[in-house]
Amino acid sequence: IRTRKIEDWTGRGLNDLLEYRRIVTPVDAHETFHDDPLRVLRAIRFCVRLDFALDDNIREAAMSKRVHHSLHVKVSRERVGKELEGMLSGKGARPGRALDLIAELHLAGSVFCFPGSFPGDNDFAEGGPVTGKILDVQYHGCCGRDGLEAVELAAKHRAMGWEESSKLLALLPRVMEGHVDEREKIIQERKNRSEDYVRLKVPSPADMRLVHLCSFILPFHNLTFPDAKGRETTVTSHMIKEALKLPTRDIMAVALILRHVDEMVEILSEMRSKIIENSDNYDAKRYLPCRLRSGMIMRSLKDHWVTCLLTAAVWEARSLERLHGTLDNFKHVFGTV
Repeated sequence: IRTRKIEDWTGRGLNDLLEYRRIVTPVDAHETFHDDPLRVLRAIRFCVRLDFALDDNIREAAMSKRVHHSLHVKVSRERVGKELEGMLSGKGARPGRALDLIAELHLAGSVFCFPGSFPGDNDFAEGGPVTGKILDVQYHGCCGRDGLEAVELAAKHRAMGWEESSKLLALLPRVMEGHVDEREKIIQERKNRSEDYVRLKVPSPADMRLVHLCSFILPFHNLTFPDAKGRETTVTSHMIKEALKLPTRDIMAVALILRHVDEMVEILSEMRSKIIENSDNYDAKRYLPCRLRSGMIMRSLKDHWVTCLLTAAVWEARSLERLHGTLDNFKHVFGTV
């Protein structure tokens, strides 16, 4: 401080920051992450917020099973949740890129832990099976009771789910583009029709933090398990509540959104089928869903209905992409949404 100089003990720090714009650990990344596994999430947060690249050594270490295991068992879930929150919100946050990088480095399973896979998971009944479907594939997992073959099969299915999470995130910008365009159009139309615009109710904005979070864990929303009291609990709710220790408002919001997402998907699927059948004579007003049906869902979701709708739109878009390999026939639905 007295000399007003920066001492670079690594001999390359300034070049990494100013010239190469990359995140590098001062010593070997494997050693750094094993000493404190939370540093791997911090590296991702800095990378995304500063728009830097991750050094190859960091990528290699971040993908090692030893680091994954250390993050699972050595770090409190509160610290993991706090680090994830830093990626989802605040100045410079890019939640889509952060979550995609977590999946790319195979860290999703160590951040969004499954029931019974981390120390102190008191909400999980010992050996209780996790059952349900991931992308129409039957899943079954019993922590500590399954044989090696069953464990490997369950891990394969979870990996398939996280790959799907990345593909859902990739579609989110396109869905959001349609939502923003239509919202702005509606607002402008109402401005033009009324001088007393401030009294008009404009379309609700989406909670982008929750849209990204729900879209990322969406492939697992049909999995359930019996909790310590024998109650049927969804894996996604457990991820938010126990694996990340997020606030109660987030636990309740995610549970509510994912509880109604299949109903929203069904509405969008019916709309999409009608639009494709009549693509030569497209009129959005002809394909609007039943007001009573959609109104009941919106009433239950309250302020989260737009967030649920966008999450459902991502899932429906991805379903179409899986079936046809293209989204050309889905373009009209974005505007109708």
